[in-house]
Amino acid sequence: MPTSPAATGSPPRHSCGTLAVVIASKPPTAAEVELSVIAPCLNEELNVGELTRRVLTTFDHGEIAGELVLVDDGSTDGTAAAIRRLEVEHPGRVRGAFSHHNRGIAAAWRLGLGASRGKLVSVIDADLQYQPEDLLRLRRELYDHSVDVVQGWRSPVGRARGQRYTLSRGLNVLLNRIFDMDMRDNKSGFIMCAREVMADLLSYKGSYFYWQSFIMVAADAKGYSYKEIETLFDERRAGQSFLEKQAITASAKSVFDLGKAAWEYRVRRPPPDVGNQFLRRYPIVDRSPERNPLESLRWRAYFATYNQTHFMVTRDVEHYYETLRKTQWLTLAQMRELQDEKLRRMVRHAYRNVSYYRALMQAHHLRPDDIRGQADLHRLPMLTKSDLRRHLCFDLLSDNHDKADVIRITTSGRDGEPLVCYADRQALELRAAIALRGSEWTGCKFGEPSLRFWDEGLGAQPAQRAREQADAAIANRKLLSGFALDDAAVEQALATLASARPALVEGSTEVLGYLAERQLAAGGAAVQQHPRAVATSGQDLDPATRARIAEAFGTHVFDAYGCREMGGIGFECEAHTGYHVAAEGFIVEILRDGRRAAPGESGEVVVTDLANSCMPWIRYRTGDTATFIGDEPCPCGRHTPRFGDLRGRAPSILEGAGGRRVPSGFFAHYLKDFDYAIARFRVEQAGPGAVRFRFARAGRFSQEVLDEILATFRARLGEETRIDVEPLEAGGISGSAGQDARGDNGHPRA
Repeated sequence: MPTSPAATGSPPRHSCGTLAVVIASKPPTAAEVELSVIAPCLNEELNVGELTRRVLTTFDHGEIAGELVLVDDGSTDGTAAAIRRLEVEHPGRVRGAFSHHNRGIAAAWRLGLGASRGKLVSVIDADLQYQPEDLLRLRRELYDHSVDVVQGWRSPVGRARGQRYTLSRGLNVLLNRIFDMDMRDNKSGFIMCAREVMADLLSYKGSYFYWQSFIMVAADAKGYSYKEIETLFDERRAGQSFLEKQAITASAKSVFDLGKAAWEYRVRRPPPDVGNQFLRRYPIVDRSPERNPLESLRWRAYFATYNQTHFMVTRDVEHYYETLRKTQWLTLAQMRELQDEKLRRMVRHAYRNVSYYRALMQAHHLRPDDIRGQADLHRLPMLTKSDLRRHLCFDLLSDNHDKADVIRITTSGRDGEPLVCYADRQALELRAAIALRGSEWTGCKFGEPSLRFWDEGLGAQPAQRAREQADAAIANRKLLSGFALDDAAVEQALATLASARPALVEGSTEVLGYLAERQLAAGGAAVQQHPRAVATSGQDLDPATRARIAEAFGTHVFDAYGCREMGGIGFECEAHTGYHVAAEGFIVEILRDGRRAAPGESGEVVVTDLANSCMPWIRYRTGDTATFIGDEPCPCGRHTPRFGDLRGRAPSILEGAGGRRVPSGFFAHYLKDFDYAIARFRVEQAGPGAVRFRFARAGRFSQEVLDEILATFRARLGEETRIDVEPLEAGGISGSAGQDARGDNGHPRA
């Protein structure tokens, strides 16, 4: 079989007009089919033969492993018999699908899609008004521009300007104005896209007379990228269109459909949630526990005020969360299929809109279609922190993001080297939903009393801190400082634990580990009114620390893994069999010597973010290590990849003068915002009541900045604390108090 241009990276050949057969291709196998062309047929006995000849000739000319799917939509002439003859004449290249009743074009597309096998799908009318030869042009545009959908708009050249033309142009104006689009031919039904994209577009909810008129409206509403190209349009030469005698009636029905479509795609326009779209095609049984009336009331009240208590993110978080409650029960194969679909979208987007990835892929002779799933990820180079710093201001941001929906995130970096990155609203909302679900895996329901040791809103504006405190109050969550561990603060924390009687306690590993140590040292008994769960994050949780926290709090410990750049990535479930990857948002590779680690082997943690389109993270080297557990089902029933034995950032507590103690997380959190002045840093204990601050200067360092930093250190550690300031040479750190490789349970703040 001829080599596909998609595999070679060369542009497909194309031409205009009728083509001569170039190669007599053998029938492609199911795995080889690149393009399926679906043609609904209603009384097209006189056209299907010519349509077949021209489509197959086009396949041969373009060296495409393709198939033509002819869908008989309840014809009353000899169309069905003609399709069966063509199947016999062209085995494997022509496939028939049959409906006993006329169900309409959209239903015929669905039927044809179910019978098709191609990675790409195109729909075309059987009456030869659209030219089959233009399939090559649609395919070329799809590959060259890496968009999700290519549509052929009907050229006015040689087109009759009768009643149907006028009505069609009028409907186009209405579609553009109602749905805020700007297309030359919005209702054209000549399109090409990936198979999963077509399946998603056809998963509409409403009942329509002629849904096919809204296929590009659906593409726009669901966040797909698209491109129009001019295609020739001919008059019907054989047979009769059902519209010939009822153009006015059909137009009236189309206007009626407009109201339904406006409700579905404009008024109730859902967030661009691939997971929800996936569930429409693969429905599952939701095994998540139901909320009682009181819990539901609190939940609704929480999200009724969500937009006012959060910055950037909106109550769309609830939509993502409800999807995640269902997708967690997908089979492993289904979850991987969902991840692969998201990966293909992200790679197409990155190639099209992010010059860094486009140049990178071109340098490695790759096109988006070469990355079909996780099995192909190894073909892409990994993204390092050095790459991020070098390319951030040049070409890592997409050229099509909405500036109003993007925030700046700073992190101290794993090695105390501040890092700046960006995230868009959609990614932040999915991360927030993942964090909500991860919290529920502890067995504690939303709205039950909880206690969180937080970052005090450090670095945030007063209005933002107020929003966080209001959010906590509505969620029935008490906030305590996670940056103060002197005797008075520890006593207050333990007293609050006793009085608040929280069901869930959340905080960094180093803070909760220290509180547990103090509690056990005081009497060896668990805290009074022990919570049902403790959730740790931020630093490594070794077995000894886990056991100490469990004993002191008298409950189970649930650890979470993440990074400030991406939020929560992995969470423990009630079975405590490792960290479940939040697979709807991330692909996690555990690599050993560049290959995928075998079960039980440890390796480097490499993460691909499947949601952040403003700044894609594809194969990001986190700097952490973990052990790959394997793909065996977890006793909890969730079929996601798991890993364990994490090694990233060690917990540490620094002691100042007068019994003042500060966890290392404070320095990481505070110094991240000084990336303009401090290139790298390390804060370490230098002796009783003394710390050592080692740093390398960045371009805008000044003595005033250093004085401000030291004043803050003394305010936290005690004015009598001795602070030794020393220069830090390049490459002079390995594991610092400034590390920030493990996030705060999915709650990053810009």
